[in-house]
Amino acid sequence: MTDLPEKMTIKNLADELGISKNTVRNQLVNAGYDLARYKDNGVIMLDKEFIGVVRSIYRSKGGQLTGDLPVNDAGNDFPLEKENEFLREQLAEKDRHISELTEMIRDQQKLTLLQQQKNDQLLLENQELKNRKWWQFWK
Repeated sequence: MTDLPEKMTIKNLADELGISKNTVRNQLVNAGYDLARYKDNGVIMLDKEFIGVVRSIYRSKGGQLTGDLPVNDAGNDFPLEKENEFLREQLAEKDRHISELTEMIRDQQKLTLLQQQKNDQLLLENQELKNRKWWQFWK
């Protein structure tokens, strides 16, 4: 195994592994590391420990940290049709979530309107009570 450099940026490590820097960052955060402590002028500098952790996670995942989306490289088992099918399924799921959220928003707006109408009615009744004369309280 080659010697690990003393410090390396997330981008450099991601380029070395052939993955995105967000993937490296997410893997470290998911592993429980606080990356804010390692910022130097707005750049996260990984030390030997982090570099080793990311490389071991990369190796343990079979060299793929790219998530669920299959990558279409030469010799890959995922042809474009499967990739397209995967993306269509994801899109359908997102559409379903959007529909559910839209329905929830509509329901919330209806409830808010009903509550506003009740508040207006109470304000009107309160105003009527204030406008009564002192001898009309028994009514």
